Amino acid sequence: MRARRALALVVGLWLLGGCAPRVQFDGAALFETVQRASVFVLANGRHTGSGFFVAPDGLVATAAHMVKAKAGEIEVVSPVVGRRRAERVAVDFGHDLALLRVVGLGGSSPWLPIAEGSPAPGAEVFLFGDPVFRHKLLLTGFVSVAEPTYSYNPGTGCYVRVFYVTGTSPEGTSGGCWVDRRGRVVGVQSGFLNSPKAPAGIAMVCPADALRRLVATRTSVETPTLGTRLDELWTQSDGFIARFPRGTQGVLTVVPDKDGPVAKVGLTKESLITAIDGRPVAYVDDVMAVVCSKKPGEEVTLQVLDPGDKPARTVVVRLGKVGE
Repeated sequence: MRARRALALVVGLWLLGGCAPRVQFDGAALFETVQRASVFVLANGRHTGSGFFVAPDGLVATAAHMVKAKAGEIEVVSPVVGRRRAERVAVDFGHDLALLRVVGLGGSSPWLPIAEGSPAPGAEVFLFGDPVFRHKLLLTGFVSVAEPTYSYNPGTGCYVRVFYVTGTSPEGTSGGCWVDRRGRVVGVQSGFLNSPKAPAGIAMVCPADALRRLVATRTSVETPTLGTRLDELWTQSDGFIARFPRGTQGVLTVVPDKDGPVAKVGLTKESLITAIDGRPVAYVDDVMAVVCSKKPGEEVTLQVLDPGDKPARTVVVRLGKVGE
């Protein structure tokens, strides 16, 4: 009898988000645990996406692109605490993360612990969310990369640090939690890759380390930007590549923002960055890793090559801030 009571106490504490036993759940137990701590998010009464409680004091994690500054009234709908108004606490656009606090929540709510490390490539993970026209879905995926990368997110208007998961992530699951079989949050749903006609079945997921930092500080993070979309040279047409010396590598500033940082120094959609702060670049990640190591207002030095017979040039760019 004592053993049964002890087991019931451990399970009860888990469901409340307290001490997390290092056990794996079967499908039904995982579903019940995660759905109790999950919510869907309303902006001005309209369903915009998903979220989940990440602390016992009513703190909810979701995707930043759903709750921008002009989102209006924000509410969350929970199977445990019902429909309640929420306030934005902090945002990190560089990881597409936002924290909300539920207003007037008297007691604690079920919440999910954050995993200490990143899942390994091939690991099975689960997305819980409320897609548009559907509710309470638990979806399966598999981690596809060893390290986070950078992917442009139109919702935030900047590059977002994410890892990729092979799996379904339908519209409305943005902000939902990706968990392991122990019910620990390994990431937050941000977006999905598209093929020309349909979703490609690859989810973009904010890593747990960024969520852990934002929950610990509860302070918004300033995100630096070059103010342009980027493309690697080898993704372009044969004719365009041929306008550069054979074997050239670099990253194009293909969609500069009007009056943005790179536009102010004369870069165009055909400008090719071949080095940043003296480091040669071939991939978008090469550029973004340097940019994201700095703060808005700091400078980067770019080596730039324009198509044709024009000589290489050096420009100094003062980084802007996402959201300005």
